[in-house]
Amino acid sequence: MEYKIKVEHVSKAFKMYNSPMDKMKEALSLTKKTRHTVFYAIKDLSFQVEQGEILGIMGRNGSGKSTLLKMITGIYEPTEGNISVSGKISSLLELGTGFNMEYTGIENVFFYGTLMGFNRTQMEEKLPGIIAFAEIGDYIYQPVKTYSSGMFARLAFSCAINVEPEILIVDEILSVGDMRFQAKCFNKFKEFREKKVTILYVGHDVGMMRSFCDRTMWINQGKLVDIGDPTYISAKYTEFMYQDDLISLTDYKCTKDIQRKENLFKSEPRKIKESLFPDSIAHWGTETGMVKTTKIRNHFGKEQTVFHAEEIIQIVIELDIRPHLNIEKFSVAFSIKNKEGTDIIVKTTYDEKVQLKTGNNQYILFEFVPRLSNGDYYLVVALENRENREIQYYEYIEGAAYFKMYTDKKIFGVYDVPSRIYIGGQKDGPL
Repeated sequence: MEYKIKVEHVSKAFKMYNSPMDKMKEALSLTKKTRHTVFYAIKDLSFQVEQGEILGIMGRNGSGKSTLLKMITGIYEPTEGNISVSGKISSLLELGTGFNMEYTGIENVFFYGTLMGFNRTQMEEKLPGIIAFAEIGDYIYQPVKTYSSGMFARLAFSCAINVEPEILIVDEILSVGDMRFQAKCFNKFKEFREKKVTILYVGHDVGMMRSFCDRTMWINQGKLVDIGDPTYISAKYTEFMYQDDLISLTDYKCTKDIQRKENLFKSEPRKIKESLFPDSIAHWGTETGMVKTTKIRNHFGKEQTVFHAEEIIQIVIELDIRPHLNIEKFSVAFSIKNKEGTDIIVKTTYDEKVQLKTGNNQYILFEFVPRLSNGDYYLVVALENRENREIQYYEYIEGAAYFKMYTDKKIFGVYDVPSRIYIGGQKDGPL
């Protein structure tokens, strides 16, 4: 098996000084007195990336993601361990690295090509494609110091992805340009996937991780938490971020909360004790145990795992609603997701203005025609606290049930929206 990237027990330490004066005093000290503390941005990290694989990297801000990528691209040297890279790297880590602000766009394209190891003839062949992709018009002949930040980013982005890389590193910069330009970028990434380009993608977008990546790695405080299936890893990361936000709003040093956080770093699947949903991808929340069962039925009340796109289906959630909860802001929600984890259908009792009541052994029934294309789907059930603008979850079950949809009708999207079509002509006047 050919690995394009191998990271073996890598650590990266930085010396932290209280002030520039301390740094100078330490450098000039005859007694070699230490005036710094050592901060490890990355600690004993190991993983491999195969040729043609797309590896997603998740982690909260400050977890060490950018430091790791800078070591892989050679900007930083690891303090400990080894990194081996096989192939030409193009990095979207810091757009415009190596650009000279006094040069024109054209001159910077050739300059960037030189840094990537291309001669002038090779870059002249690539130039039309770079200019066309960047879409900055005649500004390509102006000094880049006159560019807007968006124009600068477009040109740098275009250079980075049009130099035939064997390894592409993308660090949360897919917001470059307008929607049309972003769509072009994603299409380019699809081309790279077909050409077996190895890609490292760093981001926080769960949907992107699940649809774009072959594997996902989660790091926190410079250490590997887990690596594997994108759906599972992103679900555990979402759980961690939600609970971490809750802790920061309360008593961060509470022993119980710290223990809860530490449990999230176990690499094996973490299930709620005696969970009623052992096959769920993730099951968490501040008041777990209220949801007793979930059923997906046809309109005759029969449970099924396969449904026709145009038949009425029912989602039945049996639950207890505890008396101490604010029932006015309590909501029962469901979401139907595809295999990539994208929300296709979402409904909540709160948004539909359905008034609930506290008590045990209740059920909520949602009934609708799904009109989904052929494929596999899964159900998310959530009990929401809608007191604040930021929704909090009493209970969140991702993968409460799994089912298939089938239809003879060709559905080109994911959802076949019901619509009316009118036909008219000039004699009928304007519609």
